[in-house]
Amino acid sequence: MSQENYLPPGERDEVVREVEDSDRNVDAARQRNDQQQLLAHLERGLYLRRRLYPEASAEVIAACHRLCEVSNVAGTSMLQQGHLKGAHELLKRAEQVADKNQKDKAVTWNNLACYYRRTGKLRTAATLLERALEIEEYAEPNAAAQTHLNLCATLSQLQRHADALYHAQSAMIRMYEILSPEMVAGKLSSLPLKEEQFELVTVLCIAYHNTAVEHEYLKNYDGAICAYSEGANWAIKFLGEDHQLIGILKDSVEAVKGKLKPGSGALKRAEELLNGRGQKNSQDGMSEQNLGLMTPRNAPAADGEDGGELGGS
Repeated sequence: MSQENYLPPGERDEVVREVEDSDRNVDAARQRNDQQQLLAHLERGLYLRRRLYPEASAEVIAACHRLCEVSNVAGTSMLQQGHLKGAHELLKRAEQVADKNQKDKAVTWNNLACYYRRTGKLRTAATLLERALEIEEYAEPNAAAQTHLNLCATLSQLQRHADALYHAQSAMIRMYEILSPEMVAGKLSSLPLKEEQFELVTVLCIAYHNTAVEHEYLKNYDGAICAYSEGANWAIKFLGEDHQLIGILKDSVEAVKGKLKPGSGALKRAEELLNGRGQKNSQDGMSEQNLGLMTPRNAPAADGEDGGELGGS
């Protein structure tokens, strides 16, 4: 049992009753999907538990985690809707209560980085993503892969293309490490894929896409067309012929073809990869979160610098 703060007996009993009432209100707000009331009652529950227990107690730590989780969900939802001020306030509150949980810190810093990317503060976003990656790299491989991709897209906008390429390739390695046991066990042979497997393959295809984009910026067009084609090959096989990524990757292949030297072996390899046919799948689009991981082939201007544009050699 956790150590308790001293309160007079009658006052303690009253606070305990208030905690119970607050928890019931939290459950009711969850059922109604009322995020505003849910946040208010979670804040109330944290305040009350801090009266009863020390800051390092399991009760306070758990209450901080619950508030952090909901603040992140509400903040990212507001960010997607374009309510930037409200999103920032919620994500900063999440950061305040994330200090006792490493995973909460990493999730919150990733979400804050999305906010700062959205508002053009790319260096701040990169710093937050680097902090998150320090936590996730060996503890949360799937989360680390997505953070690598977020960093890739951010650094690309800052014109740091060699660094961006490193993070795209790191994401690819992480996804292979996760997917390899699934492939060896034959779990990817049954189509359509389960939702979790589908998401993993989607992230791998995005890693191929971002790797290719950075090769293009660095004028390694052979590397670019092979990475685009490898990504398209995976997408065709596992995501379904109508998936949004297939069109993006195939269009990119066509755009790069004209930049290759005559007789390029990379072009032959790309054509071999794209000859296969895939399966039908009902999931033909990507979530906004996954779209946010992709490095644009024509990056917007960053911090007063000219945006990169993929031209000829």
